[in-house]
Amino acid sequence: MVTSRRDLLRTMGGAAAALATPRLSAAQTFTATSISQAAQDARREVGLLGRRADNLLRLTVADGLERGGAAVRRFRADQGPLARDLAAIFNGRVSEDDWLLIAPTRDLDLVLTMRPLVIRLAPNLDEVEAALKEPLPQVAPLPGEGGDDVVLAIVLAALGLPRRDKEVADRLKSNGAFAAALAAATAAVKAHRYGLAALEFERLMRVVVLPDNVATIAGRPSEAATRRLYQALAVRFVPFIGWSYFTALLLAAVYLNRDTTAPVLR
Repeated sequence: MVTSRRDLLRTMGGAAAALATPRLSAAQTFTATSISQAAQDARREVGLLGRRADNLLRLTVADGLERGGAAVRRFRADQGPLARDLAAIFNGRVSEDDWLLIAPTRDLDLVLTMRPLVIRLAPNLDEVEAALKEPLPQVAPLPGEGGDDVVLAIVLAALGLPRRDKEVADRLKSNGAFAAALAAATAAVKAHRYGLAALEFERLMRVVVLPDNVATIAGRPSEAATRRLYQALAVRFVPFIGWSYFTALLLAAVYLNRDTTAPVLR
């Protein structure tokens, strides 16, 4: 009788554990029936182009010691094919309904922040061509400004935003994470450590796009400025390939300004 009771309790305990264990739903596994074949192919091709963006950044870093505009010219020549190939996928190969399946999880917060603003997460072909025709931002230090002010001005210009006054810049720098990232990026540029500068630029951009900093940069209640900021990221495909392309653009802009208008970056 004792043995039977023990067996019964053991059986009941096992059944309870089985009921308490959540079952994986079929939707948690990507298959040909849960994700379209077009989206699967697009994920693969966007991944390959993401590696091309990484290589563009690597070459732009390696060109950092070049003078006479060679580094800038190489970046401008290489960005076009990458951007056009990416645009072809999003505008002709995969439905917009599947775009969220292509975005990497580490940038999903950025994607979900952009969607309520009714921003197209990937640019159309005309937007890409317009972006490729834009000159790299050129700035010059104002009286009393240093390298960090010029770097911040370059970042804002790359986001399609005007230079901010000292009050706004000071508010941004009062944010500890923002100030640390900006200082580290500037120090790496001035030390000619362009590989480190690339890492610090990505760190800085991840801080820039935090909601509080976006509000400070755009100036409440400027929804138009906020949209311009995020659209500048979308046209460089940040939500899908990460920060490599945009960081390479920032480095190319740094080289241009270092060699022309901003000796504080040398």
